[in-house]
Amino acid sequence: MQHEPYEKRLIRIFEEAGHKPADILSMPPEELVEIPKITVPNIRTVLFLQRKAPIPKRCKICPDRAFEIFLEEMGLG
Repeated sequence: MQHEPYEKRLIRIFEEAGHKPADILSMPPEELVEIPKITVPNIRTVLFLQRKAPIPKRCKICPDRAFEIFLEEMGLG
């Protein structure tokens, strides 16, 4: 059985909780801990991505597309 890639699993966890994948870049830690099935390593990864994200708070392009571009630049997309 093949394992699900880490980044895809993280996005799936967010989607199952009713969040958009782009929310990964803006969700505060207080809200992250409320997501079912999220683990401490997942939260650490999200916080790492939030620090590394070159996306301004008010992005001129769609936040979902900006998130896709960011993942591609990080080699995860």
